[in-house]
Amino acid sequence: MWEIFKEPNKRSKYVKKIVQMLNDSETLYYLNMATDKRNRYDREAMTDLFFFKTKILIVMITLIALLNKLGLPDIIKGYHNGGEFPIKSAFLVGLSFVIIIIHILKLDDYCINNLIYNNEMNKKKKKTNEFINTIKKDPKNISYAFLRSTVKEAFSKVIESLERMNFEMCQKYMSTEFYDGLQSQCKRYSFENIGRIIEELEFIEAEPVGLIHHHDSYKDIVWFVIKYNAKDYVVDETDGEILFGNNKVKEFEQYWKFQKAEENTWLLSDVVAKGERDIKKCFNIIEEF
Repeated sequence: MWEIFKEPNKRSKYVKKIVQMLNDSETLYYLNMATDKRNRYDREAMTDLFFFKTKILIVMITLIALLNKLGLPDIIKGYHNGGEFPIKSAFLVGLSFVIIIIHILKLDDYCINNLIYNNEMNKKKKKTNEFINTIKKDPKNISYAFLRSTVKEAFSKVIESLERMNFEMCQKYMSTEFYDGLQSQCKRYSFENIGRIIEELEFIEAEPVGLIHHHDSYKDIVWFVIKYNAKDYVVDETDGEILFGNNKVKEFEQYWKFQKAEENTWLLSDVVAKGERDIKKCFNIIEEF
C-alpha cells in the first residue's frame, strides 16, 4: 500500500521490474527469509494449513502414479526374479523421489513458518488486549476506550486519501511529521501524472500487538496489525500503464503506529509493511514510570 512512496518510475519495463522488486518491501522480505532461518516465525503466510495438506495429498497420489509409470514394478520384479536390473527405470524413480521429497519439505517449511508466525501474533494480540482492558479502567487512561474506533476511522480516511493522492482530509488523524512527508510525496507525483487505484477493498482486522505505556505523561504508543484485501496499484494516467502493483486482489498486512498526542487523541505516526519489523523485539508491552 505504501510502496508508491518509494520512487515509482516511468523507465523501461525491465528497469521498472528491477526497481519495483528492490522497492517492494515484501519481495525483499521473501529474499531475507529465504536466507535467515533464525526469523522463521516471521515468514509471510502463504496460505492456510488445509491448502498445504491437500496439496501434499495430491502430490503423494501423483507420486504413486508416476512411480508406477516410470517402472517401479519392473524394478521390484527384477529384484525378486534375479533378472537384469533396470538401471534407467531405477534412475527415473530415484529422481522422482528426490524431487517429491524436496517439494514436500518446502511445503512443510512454509506451513510451519505460517503457524509459528500466527501463533506469535495471536499471543501478542491477547496480551496487549488484556493489558489495554486493564489500564483503561483507570480514568487517566480513558483515551484507550476510543482507540479502536479511532483506528478504524483513520484506516477508512487514509485509504480514501491514498486513492485521491491527497492527505488533507485525514490530516487530523496523523502526526505532523508523518503527514508532511506523505503530502509532499503526493504533490510531487501529481505533477508526474501518477494515479492510485484501490478497488474491492475488504477490511479484515485491526488488532493491537504492542504498546508503550507512560504512567506520568501522554506519550503512549500502540502498534496495530492491520489486515485487508484489495486491488491496489499505481498507474500512469497518460496511458493507463500499471507502474507498480497489479490489478488482482491481494491480502495486505501492515503495522500501524498510533501515538497519543493529547489526553484523548491518537495520531497515526508510522506505517510499515510486514517483515520490516522483528515482531519478537519490537511489539511488546512496555511500562514507563
